[in-house]
Amino acid sequence: MPGYQQRSLGELLASDLERYFFYYGQPGRRVRKRDLWRNFLNPRCLPVALYRLAHAAHRRRNSAIAKLLTWFNFYLHGLEISSACEIGPHFFMPHVAGTVIGANRIGAYAVIYHQVTLGAKEIESAHEQRPTVGDRAFIASGAKVIGPIALGNDVVVGANAVVTRSCGDAVTLTGIPASAKPRALSGDEL
Repeated sequence: MPGYQQRSLGELLASDLERYFFYYGQPGRRVRKRDLWRNFLNPRCLPVALYRLAHAAHRRRNSAIAKLLTWFNFYLHGLEISSACEIGPHFFMPHVAGTVIGANRIGAYAVIYHQVTLGAKEIESAHEQRPTVGDRAFIASGAKVIGPIALGNDVVVGANAVVTRSCGDAVTLTGIPASAKPRALSGDEL
């Protein structure tokens, strides 16, 4: 995911808010500074904003602030996202309760629903032993993506699927254990 780390915190927050506007019937709406401040009052946006702040603190090697923001997010929203996880722009979580994101990296335009787990197979394993998710991923409610695996771009993970193996681009993963089925991409998704 080259280039994501070069974006400023403000640019990442604005991109996340643009995605929120897209899904809530205002595609193309430009983000203004006052929208960014209101972002912290919206229960659909605040958890992602807190993650962005925690990740920014982590990148600046301020682990105390990163931990504090991560735990605040957990206690307030029931969302646990590792501050070390790199998530690309335009990240959207319509519901967050019960979600654990301990992934290594998540690409741009990701949509992740509630009760999802992205994490390691073992307790306290190295960060490299966690999943990597490509761009434009859609991960439905209750899905589990476990271990040092890689999901390609344009992947859909179905509700309650348990994914333990890597997959390529443009597939739908369903079942326990998940099996991959190719999916055709529309012009909107390319």
